[in-house]
Amino acid sequence: MIIALTAAEEVTSEMDIIHHLFEQGLDLLHLRKYHFTDEQMYRYVASIDATYHDRLVLHSHPQLSDTLQIGRIHFNEHHRQSGQFDRHHFGNICSTSVHHISQFNALDTRWNYAFLSPLFPSISKIGYGRDNALLDQLPLRSNFDVRLIGLGGITAANGLLPIQAGADGIALLGALWQDPDPIQHFITCKQLCSKNYNISPRD
Repeated sequence: MIIALTAAEEVTSEMDIIHHLFEQGLDLLHLRKYHFTDEQMYRYVASIDATYHDRLVLHSHPQLSDTLQIGRIHFNEHHRQSGQFDRHHFGNICSTSVHHISQFNALDTRWNYAFLSPLFPSISKIGYGRDNALLDQLPLRSNFDVRLIGLGGITAANGLLPIQAGADGIALLGALWQDPDPIQHFITCKQLCSKNYNISPRD
């Protein structure tokens, strides 16, 4: 599984890039637009072809999931630990984020998958992960009821390493939006992963 996360800020030709990513086989797209109003989020989602709406994941605005007909919601670590999320959203497909393998191993089956980050020094957050990269924690995984998706500093050059170490998939952020040709970067990453490990989407 290969997941992409949008940049928080607006990116030139963003909608064109999103549609091309889906056309090239992107499994899921996490919408990281925390600063959007409800109306802005509604317009943003409406700009994405409805064919792909079942592959969208809300990182914010969970109250709009029914209106937008998006059945996937991501709860960050803070929301998960504080219990601030609305439990009725567990009728949706839910994901979360963790920052240590022990946190991942403690997750229950309410979570479809979880990001473990940072596996490598971050591309989008300079300095993040430089001294606390988590790739070497993957062999300590004991939870196989929840899918583990590697996040943080992942590129086409190192994308196979998390899969080889036991992750179920990878997520791309800075590698896409800071690359002059994000579509080609995704294609290269997908080809490498698919060729070597037959990565395929799973619900």
